[in-house]
Amino acid sequence: MTSALDYNVDQTSEMFVKLSGQIIYRWNSSGKICKFSQRTLPKIGYSDYLKRLLLYSDCSIQCYAIVLIYLDRFTTKNEHLWLDQASLYTLTLVLLVICIKFWDDPKYSNKYFAKLGGISLRLLNEMELEVLELLNYDLFVSEDLIFRYMKYFS
Repeated sequence: MTSALDYNVDQTSEMFVKLSGQIIYRWNSSGKICKFSQRTLPKIGYSDYLKRLLLYSDCSIQCYAIVLIYLDRFTTKNEHLWLDQASLYTLTLVLLVICIKFWDDPKYSNKYFAKLGGISLRLLNEMELEVLELLNYDLFVSEDLIFRYMKYFS
């Protein structure tokens, strides 16, 4: 897998923001609130937050494509849930952690990712389980689909 740092961090995060925004735009803005929906908006902008995750997660660039795929799946399967801008930060972090564990060789613990994402370890662990359940543990993605998403980052 190609390291995320082999790509332009600014370009990658900008494209991720654009694509995730398109996915979230389709989201139903009313419904049940999940654990990750109960956060206040961080002081850091979403693009800068993504840059931080990209620089310090040490994951492959494929993970960012897969996180977008997971985000798309999540919003499609859970239209009854409420997601706001603050929730997107946490959901992105949780999906990245899940993706790294499933697709990459994880180098860091959940404790590290919780600190990186600005949330408690307990909350990250709870949200990871909740998101996995809401995804019905559907984590497999075909190589073809990954590469279709990856074209946006090159």
